[in-house]
Amino acid sequence: MKYSILQQTLLLAPVAAFAPLTPAFTSRPISATTSSTAKFYTVTDEERSTKIPEFDEVCETCGVTLKRFMGEIAMLNPELNELAVLMEGVNTACKALASLVKTSQLPSSQTLGYEGNVNVQGEDQKKLDVIANDLLKRALRFTGRLGVLASEEE
Repeated sequence: MKYSILQQTLLLAPVAAFAPLTPAFTSRPISATTSSTAKFYTVTDEERSTKIPEFDEVCETCGVTLKRFMGEIAMLNPELNELAVLMEGVNTACKALASLVKTSQLPSSQTLGYEGNVNVQGEDQKKLDVIANDLLKRALRFTGRLGVLASEEE
């Protein structure tokens, strides 16, 4: 089963966020439309340098996993290899968090309720938010590809 162009575009939207706003070797600028706070850049198919994978076989139960998708993206686009490593760290942290929530003994769990601190936006921190923040920080730190990490929980 092959994905349509619309499905491929939607799947690669996060990857497109890492593409440069101006092409490296073209003389004409990318067309831009402006709103009150942001510029939106339109890239045509001829200008797109990111290669999109086609998946002939997809699992009926889980579809395309993040690991398979990012592996295909990294194989077709070697410049996005570091992004694939970071996404694998996020994948690992999400699995650890899911396991933690699944095995916690709700409702008397240590993962529920307020932590007692206030984040940078003035909101009370919840215990699960702090735990998820710590898991993501640790998982991304050990990828060796992260330069700076900012979090609203600190």
